[in-house]
Amino acid sequence: MTPKTTTASRVAGYKHGRVPRAVREQQLLDLAEQLFMDNGYAGFSIEDLCQAAQVSRPVVYDHFGGKDGIYLACLRRIRDEFEAALIDAAGTAPTATAAIEQAADAFFAIVERDPRRWSLVYGGTTVLTGPIAEDLYALRARTIDRIAAIAARFAPTASPEAIAAYAHFISGAGEQLGRWWLHNPDIPRPRVVANYVSFATAALTQLK
Repeated sequence: MTPKTTTASRVAGYKHGRVPRAVREQQLLDLAEQLFMDNGYAGFSIEDLCQAAQVSRPVVYDHFGGKDGIYLACLRRIRDEFEAALIDAAGTAPTATAAIEQAADAFFAIVERDPRRWSLVYGGTTVLTGPIAEDLYALRARTIDRIAAIAARFAPTASPEAIAAYAHFISGAGEQLGRWWLHNPDIPRPRVVANYVSFATAALTQLK
């Protein structure tokens, strides 16, 4: 049973619509995530979400404030899950090369296993402006800060500027390589990982 199936089952278990707030929030996120994957940001509507969840519009607004709020919440949840997998993979690595290899394998395993969710976060097809763009940048910056913290362990003499530049470089390279791989799915994951590791380790040795 998947987490989304579990959430739907939990919602169905409450009679007369008296669903606890946390359970309802997870249900709305599950459904909204699917709608964003199916229809994109532009094609998503609060009305479609209300119909799927069988709730009124005020329920959605109460939880997320509107379309931008629920989009941001979906991306934050996915990023949290993906980042946890990467940090867990790299966190105990004894060497820089091992950390890069393990994190890269975890990252591209996500691309392979869950390409639509990965694309929702990293696909680069949705260009937004205004406050939502700033919020999305903050999410990406948080990811890069975590990468920088791992890199700093293995390059203790490098300057903060060099560490930040490196974290931006390998984050962007991973995203671009993931998009490229989705268009070239016949390439086996170990080769994609090996290419990424080659670039990332070479760049790490240049940090000063």
